[in-house]
Amino acid sequence: MAITRMPEGYKPPKAEVDWEGFKARCRAEHNVRVVTEEEAGTPIDRATNGVYGYTFSASFDAPSPIFVKPAFQAFEYHRLPNGDIAVLGCLRDQDAQKYQQGEFLTLRLYPEPYDEAVTPAVLYYKHVVRSNNKVSRANGNYIEFDVKREG
Repeated sequence: MAITRMPEGYKPPKAEVDWEGFKARCRAEHNVRVVTEEEAGTPIDRATNGVYGYTFSASFDAPSPIFVKPAFQAFEYHRLPNGDIAVLGCLRDQDAQKYQQGEFLTLRLYPEPYDEAVTPAVLYYKHVVRSNNKVSRANGNYIEFDVKREG
């Protein structure tokens, strides 16, 4: 079912983004397959290695159940073949640059392009220093956390 009307206050992306292409490339690079109906609802930290799925309950401190079908403003999680966990999303360009340079910073990750957050990114749990327990079910459905990329 397609969204025909955006929620009140929705801010469309300020730039064009090949979001679907980015996700497809990440799935291939990570060598993951979508969860099966039988696996759906399993928290990402207990999911089978080598799968991906979608969640509205994005968190780094609590189990995030993953499901088969994408939905508006749902995060895509990957459980890599080696067991590492990654989440796909979009960052503001300046935050993406700081993250890539290995700076410690507080990020707001959006589940898809939204307003100024138009730089696709893969964030790995191993880089999360602390969750700030900030989530926004409005304003783009972001999650906020402190991060420091290794090496």
